[in-house]
Amino acid sequence: MVNIRKTIKKNIRRIKNTRKLRAEIRKLPVLTARDEKSILIMIDSFYREGAQRVASILANDLSGNYSVTALCNKKSDAEYPISDRVKIIYMPHFEGRWSERDYFETCFVRKLKQRLGIDVSISFLFPMNRLNVNSCHGEKTICSERNNPLRREPEKLNEIRQLYEDAGHVVFQSQFVRDLFSERVQQHSSIILNPIEVHVKRKQECSHRIVNIGRLHPQKNQALLIRAFHMFHKDHPEYRLSIYGEGGERQRLEALIQELDLDGVVTLHGNIDHIHEAISDAEMFVLSSDFEGLPNAMLECMMMGIPCISTAYESASELITNYENGILTEAGNAKALAEAMTILAEDPALRETLGSNAMTRSEQFHKDRVLTQWRALIEHD
Repeated sequence: MVNIRKTIKKNIRRIKNTRKLRAEIRKLPVLTARDEKSILIMIDSFYREGAQRVASILANDLSGNYSVTALCNKKSDAEYPISDRVKIIYMPHFEGRWSERDYFETCFVRKLKQRLGIDVSISFLFPMNRLNVNSCHGEKTICSERNNPLRREPEKLNEIRQLYEDAGHVVFQSQFVRDLFSERVQQHSSIILNPIEVHVKRKQECSHRIVNIGRLHPQKNQALLIRAFHMFHKDHPEYRLSIYGEGGERQRLEALIQELDLDGVVTLHGNIDHIHEAISDAEMFVLSSDFEGLPNAMLECMMMGIPCISTAYESASELITNYENGILTEAGNAKALAEAMTILAEDPALRETLGSNAMTRSEQFHKDRVLTQWRALIEHD
């Protein structure tokens, strides 16, 4: 009796999903005569995080020369601005288990690609990458890997490897992550850094302030930074630590700040507008992450000329040459992080050298240069 009820519920759900799918497909725009290529950008949302920022910059830039549609799962608060030239379509919500929803979502996206005559589909993050490849109807599929799957999703690494075998092209952010994949994947892949553009430079007169920017998330390990700053602050009481970003770790970090008696010394600012102006007087930027893909915040600080300290996650050395354009410390080591902050605080000449060399290094990920690489990839057959 129980199995019969489950079967009936499943069939009813499938009928509802089928009807919804047909209704949503009828709403889709239809391809009209055009001269330019049709591009689909697939991202969960344009919420203010790293991958979403790259997707928004790419969509806005490409919309100047192509017909660009963005497919998102949801609309979020605090989104990056999107050009009026970009058409945004939201994924319908289907009922049931993941496998059922995945089937109907794949059908919807395949039909969307057909209706719009999509020539190139570019996806960000694993769920959208999988959907992109599975819904391919002959267009060029580009999957963008935004993190280190060996650390972030190790249980899905084999699935990701197989997915990228089937993709038309894969964009990586570092050689380290690219090397996690087969020679076949590497042959249809490229390394493209994040497009960065900053119009604010570090002020000549800095305050005794250390900054960190990032989601309040275990991966970013701001707790390590606060503990390291606590050690550093004992001998440098004039310094303050400013952490910008929001996330699920806020309560834990607030409790840690109180536990270490750092109220009024360490501030969690949340998400703010005009972040570059807010940090332009910083003496240094510190990244405390356990692992990263390519951290936008640090790239922006390098472009501003702010001296940077970073934990040595796997691909960090591809951005920073130790004591040449930044300082690398052992990941998870609060004492080493505190010592690096001490070195920079007590050596103004080193700060200037690292900041200047960081600006030179930032030419490699300047927005115009990076977007040129994306456009070349789209045009390449």
